[in-house]
Amino acid sequence: MNKSNRYRRENRTGFLEHIGAGYYRRLAGKAGDETGTKTQPEEDNSGDEALHFLAEIITDYAAIIAFCIGAACSVPAVVLEWRYAGHLSAYHYFALQAGIGLIFLLIELVLLFWLGLKTVHSVACLTRHHRLEDSGLMPWDDTVANLLARAALELPDPVVKYLGIDPMKYVSRPKLLLIGFLYKLKVFLSSFVIRVILTRLAGRFGLRASFNWVAIPVTAVWDAVVMYRVVREARLRLFGYRLAEYLTEEAITPDVSSHLSLKAQEGAVRAIATMMVLTQNHHPNMLILLHRFSERFAVRDRADFDDWEVFLQVLHDVSPDERLFLLDLLCIAAAFDGHLSPLEKRRLPEAFGSDTAHYMERITALIDCLSNGRLHQAKSICRLHSGLSAATGS
Repeated sequence: MNKSNRYRRENRTGFLEHIGAGYYRRLAGKAGDETGTKTQPEEDNSGDEALHFLAEIITDYAAIIAFCIGAACSVPAVVLEWRYAGHLSAYHYFALQAGIGLIFLLIELVLLFWLGLKTVHSVACLTRHHRLEDSGLMPWDDTVANLLARAALELPDPVVKYLGIDPMKYVSRPKLLLIGFLYKLKVFLSSFVIRVILTRLAGRFGLRASFNWVAIPVTAVWDAVVMYRVVREARLRLFGYRLAEYLTEEAITPDVSSHLSLKAQEGAVRAIATMMVLTQNHHPNMLILLHRFSERFAVRDRADFDDWEVFLQVLHDVSPDERLFLLDLLCIAAAFDGHLSPLEKRRLPEAFGSDTAHYMERITALIDCLSNGRLHQAKSICRLHSGLSAATGS
């Protein structure tokens, strides 16, 4: 099967993603390769601490700026409410309030989008993924710029089917619609809505003159929290990408590959595919890992890679050493999107058996390392069973 036919994106690149990715590429063009060389710490224990420290500083700094943006953009509408409420006709007052509110909401969103992209690019410089020559992650248009632009602008990731794997296989249609609705609702509940709710509540209790100003710190805190989450998500994507590179280029050596049977190589892709489905989302980290391993092993295309029961059967069919290798990989894949879903927590013990507690501890530790930029420590956790004996398989 043609590689491009393995990949199907359900929806096109949106306008905001296109604009965000374009701006990110302009930042990358200005930064050049030299920035990444200077900012990338050595990948040892001290490098982990330096990388973690720099990432935290960048994240906190962005949250502080977002706080200031939220506060500053809240002041005009609050001042207008405090100064002119009761002094203008209802029609003129609400028209003016709506106009000022929308103008400064637009300014606020533009500034936050700009801050998010600039901050995400700064984090990318730490991992050397700010460069323009970074190749596409998928056969089509999903590049580092795209996945980081979506993180920076809080855009939903596209539904992608790779090797026929459906990430939302176990999500019911009503639940899927509810998830989409709640996401839109989260976007709609912006600082403007919070501001209106606060002023109306204040009016009911006769506290309008003093309570209006509460909208300023509330909006500021809201923006700071959102920016903090945005940068943390971008960090997870960047560090996940680096770890996927390490696994497929350094951990899976030619010697390891040569001692894996075809059944075990197929099982490796199944381990990642099943976790991609059990996590019940389409996080790009999972897609990157799946793509890297499927290309590394060049497995035959099948229609049931995401079948959990088939994967459990593969664990019984391979040799004991290969089984340990697959369990290690399953453990790593479970951590790659930064959390464990209820379905993963329920199903993983079926594969881990009596070693469940050990593997769950590894998953938790790896999630922590990915979230905090401790790449060297993450690599040590991502050890794959290497005591493989030569085997043949179908």
